[in-house]
Amino acid sequence: MKRRTFLGATGSAAALLGFLDGLGLPVAWGAEDATRPDARSREEFDRLAADLDAKSRRLASMPGKDCRFLHLMVKATRAKGVLELGTGYGLTTIWMGLALEETGGKLTTVEILADRVQAARTNVGKAGLEPRVTLKTGDAHQVVPNLEGTFDFILLNADKDGQMDYFRKLYPKKLLPGGLLLAYGAVLREEKMRDYLEMLVKHPDFDTVVVSASMEDGFSVSRRKRD
Repeated sequence: MKRRTFLGATGSAAALLGFLDGLGLPVAWGAEDATRPDARSREEFDRLAADLDAKSRRLASMPGKDCRFLHLMVKATRAKGVLELGTGYGLTTIWMGLALEETGGKLTTVEILADRVQAARTNVGKAGLEPRVTLKTGDAHQVVPNLEGTFDFILLNADKDGQMDYFRKLYPKKLLPGGLLLAYGAVLREEKMRDYLEMLVKHPDFDTVVVSASMEDGFSVSRRKRD
């Protein structure tokens, strides 16, 4: 993939502002809206964030910095409808769910392994995010076509060699114009995702970059252009 942009942890706020501006995304920075009845206190959020970071290391899940990048992106784009393919143990689900407490949105997440769905359900419950999150068990390739509604923020974090099939099932009916499509693994598993990445770079309806917050692995971030 020829066009690649990495946003490191150091100085990432300024770089991210430029990145979002370049994609034409609305940027909303600032602390959580304290007027919302479900807004977290900073102390409560920090405790939960520290617990999530510890769990991500223990479960060999997505690095905490990449999870925090997802959290920031959901808030910065004011996402309302989030779809996640590949729930795992629910850590990324929780990070995005916490961001949705500010935007007032909802999240649907799909996982093929029943034991992981159960673990994710427990973790989401402990985080107090049941009203925001709908967990579905099944093969995402089969589940996606039957999902109702549309989404403005989609994370692909399931089988890396299945990205092309996911794309065909999500675009154009499920991803709203102006929405974001993110795929994790675009650095370490770039080879498995090559067809998907090269297709998106050339696609006339998308702007695409590769971004890493952890500098370990990273996201392909694609914005669907508005009609």
